[in-house]
Amino acid sequence: MENRGEPIGFTVKQINNIYEKDLNEKMKKIGITSSQCAVLDYLFHTNKDEVNQRDVERHLSLKNPTVTGILKRLDEKGFILCVPNTADKRKKNIYLTEKAYDVQRRMEADRKKLDRQLTRGMTKKEVEALRRGLDKVLNNIAEP
Repeated sequence: MENRGEPIGFTVKQINNIYEKDLNEKMKKIGITSSQCAVLDYLFHTNKDEVNQRDVERHLSLKNPTVTGILKRLDEKGFILCVPNTADKRKKNIYLTEKAYDVQRRMEADRKKLDRQLTRGMTKKEVEALRRGLDKVLNNIAEP
């Protein structure tokens, strides 16, 4: 596949489509989708003591109805528990279950394998430059 001068956004979208398809195929084996994987990944690595739906929405730049559906399915599958917040009953804290921790290693190994595939043939310096560039792109697009 070669770049034929398409807009950068189009190339990013193509990469995302292929990445998500491949990740979904790998995650299907452990019973989750790529979107559910992203939420679990955030929950595994956040430093916050209490995490609620709003935190997930902000971190993943997703809308409320989308996150509501993802959390509902993760709860139904037994990967998370949603518990009312003691200070504010309107909010629910999200906790990982043992089942989630049981699949964490495999989930992360599959994602690392895909990352290696994405950066195959690149030096460490090229990978670092790519990360910096993509971070800038993300910040640029996220700004109002």
